[in-house]
Amino acid sequence: METMTWPKARALDTAAGAGWGGLWSVMFTAQRAVGALVQVTSFTEGLDLIWLGEELRAACDDVAVRHPAAVAVAVAADLGPLPDSAHATAGRAVVAGLLAAVICRADELLVTDPTGPDARWLPGTTSLLFAARVHLSVAGTP
Repeated sequence: METMTWPKARALDTAAGAGWGGLWSVMFTAQRAVGALVQVTSFTEGLDLIWLGEELRAACDDVAVRHPAAVAVAVAADLGPLPDSAHATAGRAVVAGLLAAVICRADELLVTDPTGPDARWLPGTTSLLFAARVHLSVAGTP
């Protein structure tokens, strides 16, 4: 597993590659980032993040089952821990950016095969992640 720093998370979107492996890679990194974010937030803030982490874990598992060859060669990256709670807002922004990349990648895959075996599963997953991204983006704002 490759370790990257939080500010360089956006670079992962390019480094992850295309296709299902790239989608899985960015989702996996987002899942790990959510886990790190949970460690520096309060319990009440962490509940939503725990839900998001579980949704991302399930989505990663689904991609791995549906496209095992692509996932077998995908990049697995971990951003590592956040230093402290003062970095939580910036961490939320990084996770929101990773979720945006996941949503865009999933939409691109759906456009290339709109009637394939993933055509029903993928929109449901992206809609859940879109809702989570909106929540992350507005959390903590007055």
